[in-house]
Amino acid sequence: MLAESLPALLNELREEEGDHEVIVLDNHSTDGTDEFIRRRFPEVRLISSAENVYFGAGNRLGIAAATRDILILMNSDIIVQPGFLPPLLQALSDPTVFGVASQVVCTGTACTETGNTHARIGENDIEWTQDPVTEQISEYPVFWLHRGLFAVDRRKYLWLGGLDSLYDPLYMEDVDVSYRAWKVGWKCLLAAQSRVLHHHQISTPAAGEGFLNMLVRRNQYIFFWKNINSLSMLTRYCFGSTSRRMRRANMKGIGILREMHSFLAALKRFPIVLVRRLSFGRRVTFSDRDVFAASGQVGHGCSSKETCSTAPDGHM
Repeated sequence: MLAESLPALLNELREEEGDHEVIVLDNHSTDGTDEFIRRRFPEVRLISSAENVYFGAGNRLGIAAATRDILILMNSDIIVQPGFLPPLLQALSDPTVFGVASQVVCTGTACTETGNTHARIGENDIEWTQDPVTEQISEYPVFWLHRGLFAVDRRKYLWLGGLDSLYDPLYMEDVDVSYRAWKVGWKCLLAAQSRVLHHHQISTPAAGEGFLNMLVRRNQYIFFWKNINSLSMLTRYCFGSTSRRMRRANMKGIGILREMHSFLAALKRFPIVLVRRLSFGRRVTFSDRDVFAASGQVGHGCSSKETCSTAPDGHM
């Protein structure tokens, strides 16, 4: 994918003014990626990891090496489209904005990602959606910055503590950092005029697809325990925990054992979750209901039952 994504990115940066740097994190690839980049793209700064640390830790390695004020996190399976950068930078010129994501155009027929992300509180859980985008609206408030490609203010990112290692190896860390930004009063936006293609490729752990499903469920528990302060939301969540687990256990590809595994795996991290929750609580200025309302709880153009519904990172 880098043979297609890097030239498109570098061509766009040459068209824009500014002293840009491009950093590629080689996540312990075994296909000669490091040598390919050194030979074909000498202007790119290459950082190699001794093991595959996946999305969160991989981005943290790249960000630690970055020196510019604006960070753009981009997956290797993303192809930027002409003019993708100015709308992101324009939105970030507003000091109340934390980050801005690009509109996602999927290449697969089954893909429902758009980057126009929203969430609402259901009967006893959070319901996640990605809704249609119309370019008649230049900027949408979004619940989380889609991990395909988003730009953030580096100083705000570092102040928030960045992508939390609690979610490692992957999933929900982009939702978490976006929600923390909203809670301290910074906006997360989608720039409709910034467009990227997403080929949606992911390196599946040796444990397989079932392990990925377990991670999604585990990290959804962690997100709720760590971030939600509303007493009514917590009460509803706790009272609905049994029915929620039973419903998930009946979903295809999950089952009761996998659902219980995800819950117990999250519970194992609860002491750290509690520490993070208490330490961040002093910074919070917006209530949970404020955040859901400000980030567009209802969404734009489809309900949670329609085909555009999707969990964060494209997993139901």
